[in-house]
Amino acid sequence: MTAAPFFGHKSIPVKVRLLLAILLSWVVVGFVTPPSAQLIARPLGLVVAIAAEALTGIAIGFTAQFLFWGVQYAADVLGFQMGLAMAQVFDPTTNANTNPLGRILMWVFLMIFILLDGQHILLEGLVFSFGAVPIAGGNLEATGPHLLTMAGGLFSTGLRLASPFMVTFFLVESAMGIFARVVPQADLFSLGMPIKLLIGLSLAVLFIQNLGPLAPELIGRMGDDIISLLAVLRS
Repeated sequence: MTAAPFFGHKSIPVKVRLLLAILLSWVVVGFVTPPSAQLIARPLGLVVAIAAEALTGIAIGFTAQFLFWGVQYAADVLGFQMGLAMAQVFDPTTNANTNPLGRILMWVFLMIFILLDGQHILLEGLVFSFGAVPIAGGNLEATGPHLLTMAGGLFSTGLRLASPFMVTFFLVESAMGIFARVVPQADLFSLGMPIKLLIGLSLAVLFIQNLGPLAPELIGRMGDDIISLLAVLRS
């Protein structure tokens, strides 16, 4: 409820997330194998078990969050390339400055995520984790290298999504540079900004149109990443 996408979004009140966590705990408790009595009987054994389970949940949430970070990277690149870096505003959901177009594209992807039942994949991964990984028995040390590997996949996804924007604006900048050499009297600042905004908005429309067909593959990969993380935790 803290690290996972959609459930951990800051637009959802903390009280709602807390009540949802309690409800999910009540539902999942029937599928959980209790920890060994020796662990609970030890001094601070219950505290250690709770901490281990909290870290396991955070690792699962971060694994799912990598997908959203990759899409956000592509959206921010598009907004930056079209000149919206000067129009950045404070986003209370991320506590950082971001461009408006990037926020719009992220909200569109979040709606697609919900329509494709991405939140159900997260809940299925949560329930499956209690059966695949013993309580307080996960191999947390192995999650560090595994998360770093998936972070590399984050940049790969972001570059795949952002590469058409980068190539297009590179060609636009090259064309404007050639135009400046041919017509030195032209005011490129006055001409360049409207052109880049028009091209950027056109690319944003194409991005949204192609994000729908691409989203099932991305969300399915998120589910595979959660399963691979559980396999590492179980090892």
